[in-house]
Amino acid sequence: MSEIKPNPKASRQSRRKAAMEPVGWEEIISQPGMGGYLSFLNGPVPLPHLQPTAPAVIPDPGAVSAPEAAIATPGDEVTVIDIIPGRVPTPVVEQAPEEQITPQIGSVPIVDRGPGIPSTPGVPLNPVALPVPVPRLRQRKIRKCVAAQDGHSLGEEILYQALWKIATPESETSRIIVIGWRGMSQICRMTPKNCKINTQRLIRKLALEILSPYNTPESIGTTYRIYSDEALFQRRRDAGMEWVVRSRGVEFVDPLTGTLLPTCAVT
Repeated sequence: MSEIKPNPKASRQSRRKAAMEPVGWEEIISQPGMGGYLSFLNGPVPLPHLQPTAPAVIPDPGAVSAPEAAIATPGDEVTVIDIIPGRVPTPVVEQAPEEQITPQIGSVPIVDRGPGIPSTPGVPLNPVALPVPVPRLRQRKIRKCVAAQDGHSLGEEILYQALWKIATPESETSRIIVIGWRGMSQICRMTPKNCKINTQRLIRKLALEILSPYNTPESIGTTYRIYSDEALFQRRRDAGMEWVVRSRGVEFVDPLTGTLLPTCAVT
């Protein structure tokens, strides 16, 4: 007879698990992670270093001293004597000597803090007493123009020469050109914005003159009149524009005062 093997796929009866016992108090407090949660049950922890200290009593020489206590012996009558506590004097705060302001050396003020204390750099107590430094204006060298090019900057001169070459002759001393900002940008290799700035400066310096403005409906550029070097130099002499200063650009000034000359409005 063959042996009967148990079928592993057959259902097995599940064993009943034993009921869990409730957790006791001793088991809870024995856990290391529960110490922080239960520390408030231990009561307040004494912190002597945080307790306020009693203020020190400074004896006053003028106060009435307490009588000395008598030594009692057995059998003697003890008399209670009221001890008058000493009067606590008012503390005297020594005031620091007033700071004396010394003259300023260089750009850092020096403060004298009284005898025995060395002078150190610092902020003065009374800044009004110190002399206020007056800024010096940079003196610019005034030059006299001997040619028309002396009144132009580098960008203005490049634009002026480029317009003069392609302009149509009107007379011996002037030429006419119709052009816009993009056309100027192509002939002088500048951005349209720089062409506009240099054109406005040349108009104020009497090198250019607007004959007709830009025609928007027909897209026709502005018409300019360009003066030759000789005519331009004479026009500036008649207007009193002979002296210039050079910084970031070239500006016409009054040789006596150094102020900028009023120029014509830009149209």
